[in-house]
Amino acid sequence: MSRLYMWGGTILIVDLSREKIVKKPLEREIAVQYLGGRGLNDYMLYKYVPAGIDPLGPENIIALGNGALAGTVMPFTSRLHISTLSSLTGILGDGNAGGDFAAKMKHAGYDQIIITGKASKPVYVWIDDDHAEIRSAEHLWGLTFGETVDALRDEHGDDITVAGIGPAGEHLVRPASTMVDKFHSGARGSGAVWGSKYLKAIALRGTKGVEVYDPEKLYEYAKMDIEYFKKNEFIKKIYSVIGTHYGMLQWYPGWKYYEKYLGPEEIPVGLRPQDLARYEIGRTSCYSCPIGCKDVYRTEEIQGYSTEFESVFALGTNLGITDTETFYKLEHMCDEYGMDVITVGDTLALATFLYQKGIITDEDTGGIKLQWGDGETYAKLVEMMAYRKGFGAKLAEGYRNFAKLFGDKALQYSYDVKGLGRGWYHVDFLNGVFTLSHATSTRGADHLRGRSWAYWENDRNMDPELPKKLLSNGLPDYRKDPVGAVIVSENACAMADSIGRCKGSINLWPQAVPLSWKWPLFKGLAKVLTAASGIEFTEEMINTIAERIYILEIAFNVKQGIKRKHYRLPLPPEILNTEKGRQELEKHNKMVDEYLERRGCDPKTGVPKKETLQRLGLDYVIEDMEKEYPEWDGPPLYI
Repeated sequence: MSRLYMWGGTILIVDLSREKIVKKPLEREIAVQYLGGRGLNDYMLYKYVPAGIDPLGPENIIALGNGALAGTVMPFTSRLHISTLSSLTGILGDGNAGGDFAAKMKHAGYDQIIITGKASKPVYVWIDDDHAEIRSAEHLWGLTFGETVDALRDEHGDDITVAGIGPAGEHLVRPASTMVDKFHSGARGSGAVWGSKYLKAIALRGTKGVEVYDPEKLYEYAKMDIEYFKKNEFIKKIYSVIGTHYGMLQWYPGWKYYEKYLGPEEIPVGLRPQDLARYEIGRTSCYSCPIGCKDVYRTEEIQGYSTEFESVFALGTNLGITDTETFYKLEHMCDEYGMDVITVGDTLALATFLYQKGIITDEDTGGIKLQWGDGETYAKLVEMMAYRKGFGAKLAEGYRNFAKLFGDKALQYSYDVKGLGRGWYHVDFLNGVFTLSHATSTRGADHLRGRSWAYWENDRNMDPELPKKLLSNGLPDYRKDPVGAVIVSENACAMADSIGRCKGSINLWPQAVPLSWKWPLFKGLAKVLTAASGIEFTEEMINTIAERIYILEIAFNVKQGIKRKHYRLPLPPEILNTEKGRQELEKHNKMVDEYLERRGCDPKTGVPKKETLQRLGLDYVIEDMEKEYPEWDGPPLYI
């Protein structure tokens, strides 16, 4: 069978330097080995991005992949994966955004869009099914992202979908995001890469649909999947009503740069779900989503969309902000300017923390006083950051790079792994799941690479029996085998990102991996992919694909200078430089060594072993892994 069902079958390559667009067929072997989305992007990044380049140079590429199941009847398949060499971290930088773009891109016939080179002036790409062209974006340059979407819809129609950047991307702000359809954000530093290429947006219309192998069987699985969520009381009463705001009472958000983590009774008035709900005027959802976890809100000043736990914590509690409207304003500004709320919040919180400790001074800030809870000053700084003005230019360097500007005393309080921050945690918390998963994440410390799935964080709340099913169906018990639990969960997230599936705004196994509530972990997904493609997928085959994707990401980072030492444990120096800290570090390093060994990597170097690469069909990587690369220290500073 030579026909490619399920996939669009075409990769669109946009060469901005030569002002040319080329269509290439998606090779069947590559499609089966990497599926799409994250996996296919990884393959292209490894193939086209040289070692040691400046992320903001023309040699870097941007890969947009929509996932193997995007645009089909399967629910939650709305996710667009955006991959590049991150301007924020200097390693693999991939973000994942919702909206309509992924599905409509597949409906136009494309599995992937690759952006290469650099334009001589601002441009955008216009795609209308089979037609694709590069157009001037000089009339769009300088607009916020919301204004950009409106302008392009005025020009091309309300049925289009738009991915692109706001002013922060134009000004090469390192935490700038790729934005989709006004308020969806694909973070990890890709927005500045768009800006460096003078690429403002991609506007797209897709109307052709997706052809699958067995539509009746796929519809049967999709209906089964949708009914499961629609019947669940937790989904109906909590998830669909308050979305990720649920996390404010469950996930212990950080307070004033992780001074402490707040329990449910400590959440300040103004940031509780019921306080945020006072401003809600509706709900909205991504393509093919039966839940609708995203809120539409209105204050006296603004109307915005989709505040999530991450924004409430990063721009609220972690800055000491408790006023609801002030928080909403900061979140809306990040969306309009096109910046990642987590990194913006962490960078502002770090700056305030360092100012309070006297490590940075009024001279460094240009006379701006940094005080916890000062919403007016924080709003001013968000704008200065987006346009690289004054002290904002330093903040625009991003979390770890900002700390680097002020030397070792500041760097010791940068709680990052490989350039990305996610707070600090004790090693014994949840048997090491948090600290290990942050260390092993291939895009730096992150909560969406497997952490929540390793200890079935929210599955137990949705269905008390579900963890028992997961454990009996192949998920290692983190209480006995945390390393195994992290590895399996990382594989699950790699698959979700490669089929275009939403992992759930509250991080659920059944949402990330279709039908994992019914069959062993990857058996339901195997059935779905078989029905969609006509190719006989098995659980073993899926697990191998997931391993291949993760090992390829590790290899990509090795080429960018990541070594074993970078799988670090971020702790405040007041803890790290104590006997307890040394004990925690020893325990952490043992877990990392075990992880690397079980992943098929050398625990001394972090480099994938030759036999692992051969087993996974990554022979083309072997020669690169035998070379030595300059040690990573983040992307180059620009100020």
